[in-house]
Amino acid sequence: MAGPAETQNYIFVDEHHDLAHARAGVRQEAWKLVDTRQEQLDRGDTEGIPLALDALSTAEAAHEAAHTYGIDSDEYQEKHAGLRLDMLRLIAEWNRKLTYEYFEPVRHTFYAETEDFYSHGLSIRQMTENALRPIAGNPEEVDRRVNEHVENETPNIVRRLGSFALGSIGIRTVSECTDKAITDYAADQQTGATHRGYDGYVPEIKKLMLRDIRFDEVSGDRLEEQIGVSGLYINHYVIQQALNRRGLQADHLDKTALHGSQFIAEDNLLDFVALLDKTASEEWCTNIFMGEQVSADFVKDYASVKQEAKQRQEKLHDLAATAANFVMDLSKDGFDKRKAPAHIEDFVKLQLIQIAHGNQEAAKHIFGEETAQGLQEVHWNVMNGNEEEAARLLDEVIARAPGGGACAGGSCGLESIHQFTAEGKKLAEAVGAKPGDIVVKDNLRVCECGKRGIVYAYNATKVNKFCTHCKKSESKVSIIKQA
Repeated sequence: MAGPAETQNYIFVDEHHDLAHARAGVRQEAWKLVDTRQEQLDRGDTEGIPLALDALSTAEAAHEAAHTYGIDSDEYQEKHAGLRLDMLRLIAEWNRKLTYEYFEPVRHTFYAETEDFYSHGLSIRQMTENALRPIAGNPEEVDRRVNEHVENETPNIVRRLGSFALGSIGIRTVSECTDKAITDYAADQQTGATHRGYDGYVPEIKKLMLRDIRFDEVSGDRLEEQIGVSGLYINHYVIQQALNRRGLQADHLDKTALHGSQFIAEDNLLDFVALLDKTASEEWCTNIFMGEQVSADFVKDYASVKQEAKQRQEKLHDLAATAANFVMDLSKDGFDKRKAPAHIEDFVKLQLIQIAHGNQEAAKHIFGEETAQGLQEVHWNVMNGNEEEAARLLDEVIARAPGGGACAGGSCGLESIHQFTAEGKKLAEAVGAKPGDIVVKDNLRVCECGKRGIVYAYNATKVNKFCTHCKKSESKVSIIKQA
């Protein structure tokens, strides 16, 4: 695939006076909301502030739809499809955390009566508004959340003002790894501290995310497409130089200012990556493809990136359905919403540990070199019959393996059941686990007997429970229904 035409120029959205004025109004209102919530916090009114991330909201909506309309209803299927998509995205991003990945467009449905876009029945505007809050010691992240609220409203503003032929443009955002995440990670590397998650950023490779929002002129919906690539070579200077080549003077913009400065582009995201790769190759005097160094004779086949990503992600659907089952179960049990994001990521982490166990290449992309080496040692001990030593090592590896953002290293309440040990086999049998099930002990949820320590076995269609104290067991088919 050829790179983008050299004459293709981009335009900052705020170069248009009316668009800039409308966006400034949205930004002002967003900051007012941040200030209002700071006043609430100062009064000790934490209950009056919505959660920045409600990881159980989609599951709750699915349960409600199942109760009201039945699991065969369109209402339930829409909500549950949204939950599976959320889990697929979480797993797919983590599966390629330390390398590049492409994510195909996700449709956001437009409701004219509210002038809002919805993802599987949930308001995108509400999500970005909920995230508007002060964060002690991290003003950079507050700026980013305000930027994302403005980014979300920009397509509506463009539509309302009619400044462009909507079907031919993309509204593009460049989201680089924050300086705070990079600084914190570097400090932790020096002291040997456990990986803390870094608010979902990936400072290991200074990862940047590139997003396009495009319009479906027939339905009025919008489509959001995304690519993640390493920022080690495609750094802020390289991005500025690439934008300069397309007519955007970005030299005065730092990372956060650029993040908030969406621009109009007629080319596609892979064209933009090709431009960034070309600029980085020239700046670093080496060959760069999808943000990574490759050999001088490497054939840069950008056309294959989408198909390869689709094939990788298709293999993750069962994992996503199993994770969705876990989230539905948390919601049914009334799990603490403030603890839910870390608990869910902990579950996904154990799923990915299972994938990476015995697959060093996958382990490197998911968790990094240290975890990959640790899992290889665990695998060697299992193969040589050293089950107890393997279990000890695996616990250490899991504890130090990087989290996904909400959950740092260590455990957020879930304990892996190692089925290659005698004790693990006994618990797996007690809970009725089948090959391929994810078997965990949940140290946060409480059994009817009042004790913690329930063992769960999950797959895409069922959940089994066994209390290690009262010995009560339960087996049921999940209300998850594959679309």
